[in-house]
Amino acid sequence: MNIGIIGTGIIASAIVRGFCVQKTGYIINLSPRNAQRAAALANEFDEVSVCASNQEVIDKSDWVFICLHKKHFGVLNELKFRNDLRLINMSAEMKLPALKELAGETTILAHVIPLPFIAAGFGPLLVYPEITEVGELFAPVSDVYYANSQEDVHTLQIVTGIMSAYNLLLDEIVKFSDEQGIEHDVSVKFLCSLFSSLCKRAASIPNCDLVELAHEMTPGGYNEQAMNELRENGAIGAWRTALDKLLARLHENS
Repeated sequence: MNIGIIGTGIIASAIVRGFCVQKTGYIINLSPRNAQRAAALANEFDEVSVCASNQEVIDKSDWVFICLHKKHFGVLNELKFRNDLRLINMSAEMKLPALKELAGETTILAHVIPLPFIAAGFGPLLVYPEITEVGELFAPVSDVYYANSQEDVHTLQIVTGIMSAYNLLLDEIVKFSDEQGIEHDVSVKFLCSLFSSLCKRAASIPNCDLVELAHEMTPGGYNEQAMNELRENGAIGAWRTALDKLLARLHENS
């Protein structure tokens, strides 16, 4: 299977790495954009090559991933897309109708949202619409979820915007442990195991009520005190405020 990628940014690089490390057997054709990163991937993996042009990427590939930043969408106007092409949009600002207008009729046209974890072969990946062939393509490197609508894609895409903030939250907790004399590596691994366990438990409960789960605690205990302190200082509500602002930004750019 030949996969072409137009745009070689961080996410595109993570996809390439995931496919290669998980030994999917896919042949990957990269666009010359971001030549240094593309060359490095080609040097690292035998199944990766760098094409001379974006058109060559399309001509040599069965699947083509569009991984361009909004400011580079203009390059798509210069390209000719085949009817038998399987076309995947990974650009947040590009809507499927707009891409279809550029590309014409293709065998597959879907919106996919991968995350950096795909480089290590795990983590969620969102697909819209529900096309099983797309899900099967990414199954070796991710947990595939299908969105019911383009609006659902936007909402879940926005949710991924809290990843950096989440890491900073973990960092604050780890720094507290460090200051109490706990070895840093132990602090990080213990905390990650703790939060991972919380997520696994919630995911294992059908239609989980997270508020109910949060209140499974000893009255007057440490969990209750910490929850009340954070709530009273606006720390919990601030996460929702951040998401609302990200959604407003997305609508402004639509």
